[in-house]
Amino acid sequence: MADGFTNKGKAKLLRSFFQSETPPANVYAYLVTNAVAPTADTNTLSDLQEITESGKEISLDLNSTDFDNAEEDDANDIASIQIKDLIFDGSITGASYVVLTDDDATEADRVVYAYWALGSVRNTDSGDTLIIADLQFNLLEPE
Repeated sequence: MADGFTNKGKAKLLRSFFQSETPPANVYAYLVTNAVAPTADTNTLSDLQEITESGKEISLDLNSTDFDNAEEDDANDIASIQIKDLIFDGSITGASYVVLTDDDATEADRVVYAYWALGSVRNTDSGDTLIIADLQFNLLEPE
């Protein structure tokens, strides 16, 4: 699977809603390489290889406009929400995935909640931007 929730992300979502576990104040979107592809079994950012350039992450606020377009689709039995467009500035080498993490003080220990494949390896030069649009979470009940 190229996009999805990690098992830790699924558990956090359930604990936050059903057990009133406090969500993090912020979450982070990181660019990572294809050295290790994220999967449902990925636990923390240290399981993956971040791109080496600065500006590899973007902080997102919960309960804000950073998450928009929440929708319910009864015809297809799906609910979804999108992340705002992510704008990464500067030189980027080898970005293959975006992952969403919590805000643990130790960057390597940040829990990976979800991941999205970029479709191909992305590189930009200094002074350029990489815009990632319409990353979406989908909740679909399998039959």
